[in-house]
Amino acid sequence: MRQFGSVLKVKIVLLILFLLSFITPLIYVWLIEDRIVIPMQVHKDFEQTVNKVVLDRTETRNEAQFDTCPVFKLDPNINAPDKEAVKCRRADFIPGSCNLMKKLFTDRPANCSQKHPDIICAIKKYNPSNPRVTCHNDLCTGPLFLGLYREDTGDYQWESFNSADLLAAFINSKLLVDYMVYHHGYCLLKCRNQKGRLVKQLLILPPVLRSTEEAKSTATPKQVRLNVNILLLDSVSRHHFFRILQKTVSTFRTLNEDVFKTGRVFDFELVQGIKGRTFESLQALFAGKAFDSAVLRLKTVDLNETLGKFKAFGYETLYVEDMCWEWEWGLVKEQRALNFSAPHSTRMKLFVEATKRAGIDRTDVSYSSCEILQQNGFKDMFHGPDAICYNGIHQHTYLLQYMEYFLARFSYLQKPAFSFLILDTAHEDTGIRLKQLDEDLARHVTFLANQQNTVTFILSDHGNNYGRFVAASRESQVELFHTHLFVIVPDQAAILLGKDKMRSLLTNQHRLVSLIDVHHTVKSLLPSASHLTDTKDLIYNVNMDGLLSPVSANRTCQDIPRIQPNLCICQNHYTPQLNDSYHALFAEFALAHMNRQIFHEQQNSIQACQRLVATRFGDVKVEEVSENEVMVNLDLYVRAPKSTGRTEERFTVSIHFSNQENIETMLFLGFDRITSYSIYRKCSNTAVDLRLCICDLQAADSNEYLNQSVLWQDTITSVIHEPCLYLQTRKYPSGVVLAISNVCFDVQYNVVFDFLTLNLHSSTLMPLILHVEPQSEEHLVIGIQKNKHKPWKYKYRLNYNTFTV
Repeated sequence: MRQFGSVLKVKIVLLILFLLSFITPLIYVWLIEDRIVIPMQVHKDFEQTVNKVVLDRTETRNEAQFDTCPVFKLDPNINAPDKEAVKCRRADFIPGSCNLMKKLFTDRPANCSQKHPDIICAIKKYNPSNPRVTCHNDLCTGPLFLGLYREDTGDYQWESFNSADLLAAFINSKLLVDYMVYHHGYCLLKCRNQKGRLVKQLLILPPVLRSTEEAKSTATPKQVRLNVNILLLDSVSRHHFFRILQKTVSTFRTLNEDVFKTGRVFDFELVQGIKGRTFESLQALFAGKAFDSAVLRLKTVDLNETLGKFKAFGYETLYVEDMCWEWEWGLVKEQRALNFSAPHSTRMKLFVEATKRAGIDRTDVSYSSCEILQQNGFKDMFHGPDAICYNGIHQHTYLLQYMEYFLARFSYLQKPAFSFLILDTAHEDTGIRLKQLDEDLARHVTFLANQQNTVTFILSDHGNNYGRFVAASRESQVELFHTHLFVIVPDQAAILLGKDKMRSLLTNQHRLVSLIDVHHTVKSLLPSASHLTDTKDLIYNVNMDGLLSPVSANRTCQDIPRIQPNLCICQNHYTPQLNDSYHALFAEFALAHMNRQIFHEQQNSIQACQRLVATRFGDVKVEEVSENEVMVNLDLYVRAPKSTGRTEERFTVSIHFSNQENIETMLFLGFDRITSYSIYRKCSNTAVDLRLCICDLQAADSNEYLNQSVLWQDTITSVIHEPCLYLQTRKYPSGVVLAISNVCFDVQYNVVFDFLTLNLHSSTLMPLILHVEPQSEEHLVIGIQKNKHKPWKYKYRLNYNTFTV
């Protein structure tokens, strides 16, 4: 009986606790003229998870058990330094991700072999001292045509020839000789073949000098100057480089083991990405500093910070890209020379002037990219085609061929050169197209190893942002910011650098570095140190000569100017968090800022881009900045229109949080769009950052959640001024969210809002004064619980004035 009585008591207690869990505090609201006051409101926290998501990111325990990860390094036999020696160690693979990689990237890539190249003319064996072209008589019937691109018109000028011999004579006497007919490293050839079919060929030509002024600068310099060559592979993480470009990796190993005596291919294992976009990465590489993301859209990439200094020492500067300047991406955007409304010739002039200001002498074969992409039916290569071909040859093959002609030619002329090539081959959804590059790149690397006075940097801006891997594994986010960096130093260049610098490069292979270090390394290759930034003037904790001195073994991600959102690649940098009510408040804060940006950017134009409606959040990570500050990173999912074929769009966001008093406790640091967004271009408002836009692809699409911002929590709507102004409240165990909505189209409000709290942080300094436009929602404040073991309270005062529009 005693035992039965004890059991009964326990059951009664449990029943009482269960009933108490449904009791919530009462709220008393009264209206005083045009002011609403809510007296003290009390909440006691209880453990609640908002939108429970499995935090263990493995597929299954069994899959993780048999998950074998490859060793991604040039020499697997060289052990990494002791943990005590280097503070940053690469974050462990997410269990299950390595098997996933093997499944995703096994397909063979498309190629250009479906069409046999039509060769009208060719340079058989390139001799930089006397290049010669041969043209074939048996392919064409009727006249042959040669087209040269003109920068003054932005179009091709065509010449006709009655025979292949006359065409060859013109090329050899006019296009392969300095100071005759200037060209951009290529020409277009076309004719009708024996069957009457139009045949077109893109012929790569060695560079020629433009004027006698250039000839003066080709005289032998008093001291040997190292050439600098940079190849940037867009959207290729370190691990994806090793996975996909296996022939190139094998060539690296062969050079180190069997070819180089004093030289080496250096493999930097811990390269932290600055930002998951090319724009900001180029700024870090060329300017040596990171953009302030708040003014990012107003800036140009400062190429001249590097190129101008090389030009001052007599270097010829070449910048080649595989994008078309007539479209919106690439150099034309990075130099803010884009004006679609201007006449074509004016746009061409804007672009050429911008490249000159950037310190670029030549863009040369870049102009062929417009012709190549047009032939493929695309304006850019970001989401197709599977292979970018022209006359049965890959686009990258043409560009690499020109880089070899350029380097060999200027080496022969003994004129120092700075050359840069960016390839976007990997910027697509499958992760497979990069395989097309492998054979050509392996051959190109062999060529570079023989350019004795040239130091080559093969690097990336970030990993892939799109595709199945991104959707299937969180490991893709680590790869996004774990970029590759290989430095090829041939034997003669190694002797010129000296043993100390070569030793530093060897040491720094195992230390945390970034493109900021590469920037200072590149500039330190100039023959004089007078241009280098003085140590006391360095913005960041870097060496004046970059990687040519030992980087601190204690360096962490805090020492690198990462633009948020950003993921540190080092172990134990973050503390994983639950998707609970506390962190729901951070998701709300980010959502409010993104919606505010959308509204204000299209305020005076068509409201094409919809207000974002959050469906869930996840992958919450906290980074400790200081004793009183943390950075919260999370993925935010928002509703997608039905016509897209998907239910959600995914963003990653970063919020800075400080628990100090009398300051704004929350600061929105930025966002990135993880899911692809180019499909919204046709319905978007061009005034809005496309990365933010979700719009109606079809007339049937509609915003069914007009009065909701989040779908994971109920919203309490209270009337402030009928029928227009409403208060929206979402209560969580860990705090509260307050927003104000004006649903009328002919009334606007000036609002003064004050927020008084107990055991709550206020996201915003008070009082808050804001202007509420017609048909808009404004975020007021987020209250975040300070001590989770104590109840929290708040009250607010709200005053407003109305104005008729």
